[in-house]
Amino acid sequence: MRYFNKSFFKFTLGFLIIIAISLFIIYATSAYAAGVEKIVFTTDPQSIKPNTLSGPMTIQAQDSGGNSFQTPETIDLEFTSSSPSGEFLGSTGNPATSYMSKNTANRTFYYRDSSEGNFTIIINARGRETLQEWSVTQQIIISSDASQNLPEDDSSGEVLGISSDQSTSSNSSSGDSTTNVSSLNSQLEIMAGNDRTTSPGSPIWFQATMKKNTTKANPNLNWSFGDGNVGVGPLVSHTYKYAGDYVVVLSAKVGEIFSVSRFKVKVINSDIEVLDKGQYLEILNKSNTEINLFNWKIENGGKGFVFQPNTIILPNSSVKFDKSLLKLKGYDNSMGLSLKNYLGEEVFSVPDVKETNLGEISLQMEDIQKQAYSLVNKAIAANLVVENSPIPKEVSLSFSGEVKDDFIESAEPILEVLSSSTENIIYEVPKKEGVFVRLTKFIKRVFSN
Repeated sequence: MRYFNKSFFKFTLGFLIIIAISLFIIYATSAYAAGVEKIVFTTDPQSIKPNTLSGPMTIQAQDSGGNSFQTPETIDLEFTSSSPSGEFLGSTGNPATSYMSKNTANRTFYYRDSSEGNFTIIINARGRETLQEWSVTQQIIISSDASQNLPEDDSSGEVLGISSDQSTSSNSSSGDSTTNVSSLNSQLEIMAGNDRTTSPGSPIWFQATMKKNTTKANPNLNWSFGDGNVGVGPLVSHTYKYAGDYVVVLSAKVGEIFSVSRFKVKVINSDIEVLDKGQYLEILNKSNTEINLFNWKIENGGKGFVFQPNTIILPNSSVKFDKSLLKLKGYDNSMGLSLKNYLGEEVFSVPDVKETNLGEISLQMEDIQKQAYSLVNKAIAANLVVENSPIPKEVSLSFSGEVKDDFIESAEPILEVLSSSTENIIYEVPKKEGVFVRLTKFIKRVFSN
């Protein structure tokens, strides 16, 4: 037993503890290494009416394979919207919970907004222990024309079924150019929306709304924007280049079942004005339709600013932008200002301002003074003027930009003598002409002789 003394047991126990700690660290590291890779939306983008609670909006923690993954730590959430009036709520109407609990994978919330437009929802997430960060975004449309929570028997949109025993009916609603065809055995019903209005160079979003799909399969969605361009998917964006009326058609198909919906887009030329207010620029929308400034540019002397998604100016309204945000603080007013739309076309411009350079004028006047003084001296030397003619005084330029014409006043008697005593008239001063005009004509006539 002398081989198994206390020192041996202490050594063995310490060795086992070290191994246990090492295994724990390896396990913890592997657990986090195979942790949350990304956070995504599992619900589709929505279109809702103002001041109306949206449907459930769910984000999910996923691993690198895109599978749902229960987070090993609590994740704090920050909800933001490109709309200043957007609200993030729970199902009871209270503010949404701002964290995702440990050992959970999903967080569901709701959205409400009083402003109309196309907005971006942004969720920033951060692990409390690992401090790892994630971010996810999704578009949402707030419109009084939004078609949600409609009854199943409301046959808005043009729907075609596969049954050979069909009856068709046509109806229209105010402001909606859609022709509706329903079937007694409809299995797929899709809706693209109501008539819309936009302006050239302003992106507009379209969203498909599924009202009935008994097949439970995801349909293929294809858009035709009426100007030769097409799109694919439930939420698409398009920018019209020219003013006019366009018919947008949405086609949905699942197997042999298909549905079609159509509406009209009216594109009206925008009426925009940009005002320089010193510390900020004010952009006025004088038209009767909202304007989305996404990807529009403000340019000045080689510098510029590109507007971010969903920067919207409401009809007959204005938006002010701080010059420090636009990175144009201290910009050169003399180089003009240009506002270009999504297509790169100039929508509004401020012409170049040419400022008077008093220093340059002063140099020019000094040169003219020297030339005039030299010419008068030559005239005296050639006996073209009387000997007692006064020598012209210097011409100077005051700081106010006014010319002191002592020289012109003293030169007028000489010129009068010249005109009456010799046939070689050097200069004859018109009584009502200005200082610069008289001096310029005087020099031209001297050189012409």
